Amino acid sequence: MYRFIPILIVLAACAETDLPEPGSAELDAAPVDLAFCKGEPFAQSVGQSVSTIQASLPERSRVLGPDDIATQDYRIDRLNVYVNGAGVIQRLTCG
Repeated sequence: MYRFIPILIVLAACAETDLPEPGSAELDAAPVDLAFCKGEPFAQSVGQSVSTIQASLPERSRVLGPDDIATQDYRIDRLNVYVNGAGVIQRLTCG
């Protein structure tokens, strides 16, 4: 009986998970408080080109494209601006 436990663990680790699609209502359901990272003035910029606000972004902000590599450290005072391949802002987060 106990010899099947490792097999069950491996099978459980290989199971598929259903992750929400980017831009889905499931992913965007939580409200974002941009006050911590000074991003409130840019909240209405979603859907616009990042070049319109890039010069006025706070000091600790970063613009992340779809294929960009980003560190996983969490900084509450950093504004993350996510853009698509065309440079259009998709979402804003703190962290």
